[in-house]
Amino acid sequence: MKVGVLGFQGDYEEHAAILKGLGAEPLYVKLPEDLTLVDALVFPGGESTHFARILKKYGFVEALRGWDRPILGTCAGLIVLASEVIDDDPGLTLGKVNIKVRRNAYGRQKDSFEAPVRVKLGGEEREITGVFIRAPRIVEVGEGVEVVATLGDGEPVGVLQGNVLALTFHPELSGDDLFHRFLLEMAKASSR
Repeated sequence: MKVGVLGFQGDYEEHAAILKGLGAEPLYVKLPEDLTLVDALVFPGGESTHFARILKKYGFVEALRGWDRPILGTCAGLIVLASEVIDDDPGLTLGKVNIKVRRNAYGRQKDSFEAPVRVKLGGEEREITGVFIRAPRIVEVGEGVEVVATLGDGEPVGVLQGNVLALTFHPELSGDDLFHRFLLEMAKASSR
């Protein structure tokens, strides 16, 4: 199974390493036509305004809006996949997940943190470590969206809508492969 990883910025190499460890073949997606070669896509973290500029410049916007295969988006990936950004608009939202988000909601780089995250996804229920780096905050969950990960106070930090899984944190930095495994399961199910 080939899984694309948008290879412009962020922790794309860490995502690729996890996918490879799970037996998938990662492919760095650099052009819209690369999307035709993959069964699923990882939209890594990074800087959402920069992502928006790159996606527009290289013609990804329409290709991604029409793309119906599974997606895992982390941090900045969640921002661009959201339906609405309520404060500092990055210049592009793809509307793949019916959520409203606030960018850099926990503060600046120095305010980054790790916290326990409760996950209920694909029949698994457990606690993992979430790595939050200039993380966005989900401020509203819309219709059709399932909350699959929360902080201890119940705040949503991971959501699933259809075949799009979006997280405010970086699972690739904690080394946890739960979300990547789920992405592969969605891809296998959608290829049947």
